Amino acid sequence: MGFIADVLKSCFSRLKVADLEQLIRQWGYLNNDELSQLDFSKSKLCVFRDVLSFCEDKKRHKEALRKVNDLDLMCTVKNSTKKKWTMYRLQDKKSGSKENWFSDPEKFKKKLQQQVDLYFDSAASVSVTLQDGALWCRLYLPSGNHFMTANAVYLIHYPNSNCFAISAFKVSVQNFLFQCLSNLFGYHTLTSMNLSGLQYKSLFQLAFNKLGETSFGKLSDVQSLPFISRHKRKAEEIEREPNLRSEDVAMKRYRSLSLEAAFGEYQQPVLESLRFKVEAKFMGKKNIENFQDNGEPFRCCVKFEGPSVLDGVRNLASCGLANEPLPKHLLRVNSLGTNNFVLKSKEKS
Repeated sequence: MGFIADVLKSCFSRLKVADLEQLIRQWGYLNNDELSQLDFSKSKLCVFRDVLSFCEDKKRHKEALRKVNDLDLMCTVKNSTKKKWTMYRLQDKKSGSKENWFSDPEKFKKKLQQQVDLYFDSAASVSVTLQDGALWCRLYLPSGNHFMTANAVYLIHYPNSNCFAISAFKVSVQNFLFQCLSNLFGYHTLTSMNLSGLQYKSLFQLAFNKLGETSFGKLSDVQSLPFISRHKRKAEEIEREPNLRSEDVAMKRYRSLSLEAAFGEYQQPVLESLRFKVEAKFMGKKNIENFQDNGEPFRCCVKFEGPSVLDGVRNLASCGLANEPLPKHLLRVNSLGTNNFVLKSKEKS
């Protein structure tokens, strides 16, 4: 039972004490009599030992293993912002194949398990649940006899879309993992969208903007999508203090209208970072004596980080701390669907 104990221990380490009882009851593996014997006022370690003993007493190793894998997935759903998600997109549909869109968790699990068994060891396991309209999947791809969190891969997929949010995984399993998902949905390839972050709903929102399936803040049906923010921004106040007079009211109003036209009226998707890789001609020659231009581009990397970078950029412009209008590579983040950019000098025609 060492493997089951390791998975269970990993689950408990990620759960808050306040969430423990609710999640254990939702788990559904322990019967009412066993639940009544658990004392959730004790430490997590004590509750862990009691739950583990119940799993061992059931003497059904396969069922217990399957259920603790399900609990691990539930913990990930509960703490989704603890993982970094990267967006991937299915491309190049196979000719003559039907698009296999699954919305039923059990059907999706069965089909995915069939694909996983073709490429990985028979010990590989699949868990699937439906939460807030999205299919959450956990793939455990073992590389030994002991449980390793690095061997667990988590996926989020909205039915009727061709995008996935996938957690970090080992490079050694990438080709097989991508082939499993491509075959499952009838496509040739699965490619990265160079879009990553902690808030999976914001990532799907930006991914769909790029694919033209939404136009953030402008379509009337934008609130009908399960991962779209439903909160409008508060109206900006031009005059905040009745006893103070602003000397640039017209400029503030123009700036506010310009930013609303660029960013929309809804709150921005949450991105924790924007990364710009610059490969451009050096423009500061006149400030450096005896500068020798060898024709090579100037290279550097600029990274913006914060709780919500897009809102931060907007706020800087709104306060007049960033030049307005903002450059296109900042204004078009919503529609480009990526937070990793390469900026190059325009070539003369």
